[in-house]
Amino acid sequence: MKSFAAGRKARSAPLYSPRGPRLPDRIVELFEACCRTDRRACLFLVGLCLVALLPGFFSIPPVDRDGARFALISRHMVETGNLTETRLGWEAKRTQALGLHWLQAGMVKAAELVGVPEAPTRIWLYRAPSLAAAIGAVLLTYWAALAFTHRRAAVLAASLLASSVALGVGGRLAVPEVFLVGSVAAMMGAMGRLYLAERQSRGPGDWRQSAHEARLALIFWSALAFSLFTKGLVTPLYVLMPLMALVAVDRSALFLRRARSYAGLAVILVVAIGWFLLRRYGPPETQAEFVVRTLLGPVAGEYQGFAGLPGVYLLLFFALFWPAAPLAALAFPIVWKARRIGTVRFLLAWVVPVWLLFEILPTKVPAYVAPTLPAIAILIALAVERGALALGNMRLARVLWLWPLIGAVIAVGALLGMAVFDQTTSVLAWPLLLIGFFALVIAAASVRDYGVEKSALVAIAGMLVSGFGVMQLVLPNIDSFWLAPRVAAAVAREPCGAGAGPIEVGIAGFNEPSFALLLPQAPRFLDGAAAADFLKVGGACRVVFVERRQEPRFARRAEAIGLRIQRGADLRGFDYNGLREVRLAPYRPG
Repeated sequence: MKSFAAGRKARSAPLYSPRGPRLPDRIVELFEACCRTDRRACLFLVGLCLVALLPGFFSIPPVDRDGARFALISRHMVETGNLTETRLGWEAKRTQALGLHWLQAGMVKAAELVGVPEAPTRIWLYRAPSLAAAIGAVLLTYWAALAFTHRRAAVLAASLLASSVALGVGGRLAVPEVFLVGSVAAMMGAMGRLYLAERQSRGPGDWRQSAHEARLALIFWSALAFSLFTKGLVTPLYVLMPLMALVAVDRSALFLRRARSYAGLAVILVVAIGWFLLRRYGPPETQAEFVVRTLLGPVAGEYQGFAGLPGVYLLLFFALFWPAAPLAALAFPIVWKARRIGTVRFLLAWVVPVWLLFEILPTKVPAYVAPTLPAIAILIALAVERGALALGNMRLARVLWLWPLIGAVIAVGALLGMAVFDQTTSVLAWPLLLIGFFALVIAAASVRDYGVEKSALVAIAGMLVSGFGVMQLVLPNIDSFWLAPRVAAAVAREPCGAGAGPIEVGIAGFNEPSFALLLPQAPRFLDGAAAADFLKVGGACRVVFVERRQEPRFARRAEAIGLRIQRGADLRGFDYNGLREVRLAPYRPG
């Protein structure tokens, strides 16, 4: 604890070896150059985010279900002009926040205005707000960290978040979780400054809010309003629980007075009233919107997590916060011993109450704990800066061998999946995955010589190299995972005659929202018997894709109504939501 509070540590290894500069030294040299000013630090973090998030951003097809559902709702907003409707198919009206849908709809509409072809079916347009939110979350983590540590450690904390798997997934999906991470970082960064200012004050005597504190309070309430607008009513949970924990531990709530802001409360009130009015007095459903919902039918429900025992999030943490998770395991015993220090206490309050709550709840959703990751990154960087991770006990440092171990699992899993499902491989990905793996081995093996900070930077570099191979060269090319693009391509090849109008599509037994997003016209989600009726009553330009479990019902109904049909080539794939093989057979009138 004494070393934790002592201040900056001396570097554990020189930047240059007697034989000259090495690659890790080059990485650290670049890192140090980027930490000299706030402007350089922000530019470095933006560049790091782009390098980490752009691989696969344009090439990975829509991911079922949450990402595709959010994008599909936004597409309906663009097509119908109704900015208050957030339901699909026959579902009851939902009460989720509108902010992300408005941003996505605005992005698609702007793309249409500038001439992007088939903009409503391009998933990257719906992901663009999430990419911007991920970059914002990293920058806000850097700003929040400056309340607790110096610039170099703040850049390290933001870099750990930028390279994490959790942010990499959220930044590539059309979901609002990354907005919540950034908003919580802004709120807690502002509140952390106010909390530390109260601890440094002389006592509860006469007090007046300074202009700087007023600005921080406005940032806090504005971030809360923005998160309510983009994520919904779950947002206050991530702020109330840490504040309640601090009040209970400190036995004082005086620091809350510094967060007073009438302007901020007015912003919250405007968002709340606007939400109520849009939901209560929004425009009624038009005939066109009713037809679209009727055609869609029962779209598959969104992802609701899984049941799990307490401790599941702790196991998932090593995947969500890789490659920084081993550093968190290394730092936790030291951080816990220093919990009475004001900065450490606030950061632990940011993490522990929320984490324990979600561990107790029976339903586990990995995204629930994502807003605590900025605080964990700051704690790691704070421990590195104060010299608490000098690795006097090398037994604890063995946990860093999880870097190459998990890296190997990810690389082998990606290549094995490509080989098993598609009987192919990616020649270009092999060298990148090997380079990334050896970088992780070097980071783990040389931590005694390099020190924790330099090893962490080498691990991040290795993760970026291998991440490019997985996200850009392997994952988008596993065709078995992506049935919706193949169905859309098969529909485009259907031989409809001249003047037949747009092709009408039905899908029986596999009602994922990605199909509705990628097809030019809304498909009909049916069962096997209804698929036969769909072909019988329609014209020649109709096709249905029947999943194999629905084929018996389809065949019996087709025989009963005297339907003549033609069958095309099967489309085989893998349902990663249901963990089963899928075979879709296309049928058209005979």
